Amino acid sequence: MKSNTIQKKTNVQEIPADTTNVFDFSTTLKGLSETVDPHLIRRRAGMRDRNGHTQMVDYVEWHTVADILDQKAPNWHHEIRDLRPIGDIMTVTVAITIDGVTREGIGTGRATSETGIKKAEHDALKRAAVKFGIARELYKKEFDENAEAERSGDGEERRTIADPIARTIGEMLTAKQLGMIRSIGRNSEIDVEGECRELMHCAVEELSKRAASDLIDHLQTISHRGGTVQPMRRAS
Repeated sequence: MKSNTIQKKTNVQEIPADTTNVFDFSTTLKGLSETVDPHLIRRRAGMRDRNGHTQMVDYVEWHTVADILDQKAPNWHHEIRDLRPIGDIMTVTVAITIDGVTREGIGTGRATSETGIKKAEHDALKRAAVKFGIARELYKKEFDENAEAERSGDGEERRTIADPIARTIGEMLTAKQLGMIRSIGRNSEIDVEGECRELMHCAVEELSKRAASDLIDHLQTISHRGGTVQPMRRAS
């Protein structure tokens, strides 16, 4: 009898202790991945071609993401893991943890203002939340539309990307690109900062390499129409 009793206890101990937690986390992920209520979705200007046509992009506010987390994963918490100024840009890394699982996101904003730093934190929070499934369908839709625009567009119809801001140091525009943008502005008397904010909705120093190339193409088109400069080679 003693041997049987010990055997029974051993069988109970062999059942993984975290089985319930795994099941609960899978249920949480399923809830977080649900389609976002259409009433919570906002729209902003995204890609814009050289003919002035602007494509609208769907997105959710950071506080909407926080509300979804509160509803679907009440035990969630987040922390800022890195806060790093790079020139006039601040990069923020935020980590969200749910049931012991942690995923990170990176956001950028102007380092010279409190609003810019908060924007960076909010963007990082949203990007970390997407990795848990929140509003992922919106990001997928935006990615698919960008990919389709690239496949169907040629040189003159090439579009700017919907999210032009660099999210990592490696994505930031190069010194060569920045120099070319400034040079076009000086030679053609173009307000490059104004054009960048109208076209990309951010400052020149915040651009990714890809977005900087699109801005250069846009500025060259403007300067060519004015006949003030010769065609310039695209920077990389």
